[in-house]
Amino acid sequence: MAYDRKKFNQIITKILKSVKRGDKNKMDELFSMTFNHFYGYALVKLWNKDKAEDAVMTMYEHVMKYISSFDPSKGGVGWLFTILNRIIYNLNAEEMNLKQHEQFVIDDNYIENINSMYETIDLDNAVSGLDETERVMIFLYYFERRTLKEIAEMLNISVSAVHKHKNQIIKKLKEFLI
Repeated sequence: MAYDRKKFNQIITKILKSVKRGDKNKMDELFSMTFNHFYGYALVKLWNKDKAEDAVMTMYEHVMKYISSFDPSKGGVGWLFTILNRIIYNLNAEEMNLKQHEQFVIDDNYIENINSMYETIDLDNAVSGLDETERVMIFLYYFERRTLKEIAEMLNISVSAVHKHKNQIIKKLKEFLI
């Protein structure tokens, strides 16, 4: 059976009309019909299962809180997406604001942790030919799963420089390991 957006929107709009008239029991029906739909959307936008679930649950809380502002002539799904998008935007803005204030510091303790990690997995000999910055880059990229952009911001260099260095480091490691 094909997904019919128009029919889905009509059903959701009807449920929201009932909630607006005071039938709070319809929230269960709204939840069961829409959770997976909105959770999938939030997951794509946030890339974090817990945050996506929190965003959708907050959306339902806002539905209850702001149901009086719902305009059935504009459609229910669009109204829900508007609420969810605002929540996602605020979550992302909070996270970016936190990251802006975090200062990445490469101190002796951090370097010591990286070196002990390499020793633990017997890569010590392979990475011994790399300088400190190269070791940090490889650690951030492969062990902490940081993006090139994040690494560039941490090391105050361009993304293209990180990419270039990463490829050079890989060549060095291949020569040593092969």
